[in-house]
Parts: sequence; structure tokens; C-alpha cells
Amino acid sequence: MKNWGILGCIATLVNIADAGWAQVVISEIMYNPRSYEAKENNQVEWVEIYNAGKRPVKLKGWYLQDEDGKTTPMPRGEVLEAGKAVVLIPKTQQTDRFHAAWGEDIHVVRLVRWAYPARGGLNNLANTPSNSNEALQLMDSDDDVIDEVNYDDEGEWPSDEPQGSSIYLLPDALDPESNDLGKSWQASKVDTHGAWMCKTREGYSSDIGSPGTVAVPEATESP
Repeated sequence: MKNWGILGCIATLVNIADAGWAQVVISEIMYNPRSYEAKENNQVEWVEIYNAGKRPVKLKGWYLQDEDGKTTPMPRGEVLEAGKAVVLIPKTQQTDRFHAAWGEDIHVVRLVRWAYPARGGLNNLANTPSNSNEALQLMDSDDDVIDEVNYDDEGEWPSDEPQGSSIYLLPDALDPESNDLGKSWQASKVDTHGAWMCKTREGYSSDIGSPGTVAVPEATESP
């Protein structure tokens, strides 16, 4: 029995992807919500990351950063299963309020030092982004870049007007190369690729997105 236990542990370790080849991408960004952004108690922006690989990925020590600073790392025990998404929110945003507005069955992780650039933290996500601002990076525990999105609101990138819609990766663009391109992103619309309007709750009003839900290419039948 002891030997089987050891083998079981080894099998578990093998089945969890190493960060060096993890296929985790930034898949949705709510950077300009219509909801009121009260910096001190309800910074309602968020970032979704998605595991496009075939194995779970340990997220311990991973963090977000931009040109202004970085968040604190994700805690021990956070695992992103294959084909699943997690939504990252600032600590100033309350998890229970987020769930009340967007839905209960969403994997949410709160990150400290978001919206506190004076303390070396990640600044608020830019509402008027450009090719020099906002360069959003997902980093692993070794300080290596897992994914980067330098999003914009002009050119091939979706406009943020009217405000309140997230931008999300199209189903055929769920990889770190495709999500560098503005044409791979689209502004969320109700009932398109699973998006919905959040419920009006304390701090939230009329935002549109699909946090925790990722549209993937439809399976095709073999001939």
C-alpha cells in the first residue's frame, strides 16, 4: 500500500503542468466598467486567465504586473484545471459582491497591491490604453512571463465605447501568439459567446462580460 501511495503521488506530480510549458493565457479583460470604480472599496475591474492546455497548472506564486508595478502573488493551493478559467480581482473588490453581481459558480482570486502604484503595486487597468500603456503581463513564480497583452482601444482592437463591456479572446485565438493581436479580441455583447449583463448590486451596474466562462471552438465530427 505504501508503494502504491508513492506511485500515486508521482502520477499526480506528472499530471500537473510545469509553468515553463503551461498554456495559460489572458482571455478576458474588464478594464473600463460602467459600474462606479471606487478605488478604496470596490475597484470593479477584473482579468480572466484560461488554461488552454491538457493538464492542471499550479498557480502558486503567479501574479499580474504592468508598467507601473505588480500585485502580490497567488496563494498556495491555487490550481487551474485544464479547460477552466479563473477571474483575478483586486483585493478592494469583495468576492461576495462579485458573486452576487456576476454569479456564484465563478472561480475568483483576490490579489493584493492592485490599484496601489504608490506602494509598488499594479496600477488601475488603463481606461484609455495605448501601445505604451497598458502592457498587462501574467508572471509565474520565477518571474517569467507566461502571457502578455498590450491591449488598446483603437486600430484592430475593439473600442471601449460605450463603456461597460469587457474584451475577450475569440474562440479560435486562445493562445499566447494570437492574443497579441487586436483582431483576436472582441467587445462583449449579451448572448454572444456566452456573455451576459451583471446584476445590479452594490457597486455593480450594467457591465457586460463572461467572467469564468470561455468560448472555445466547436468540436467537429470526424468524417
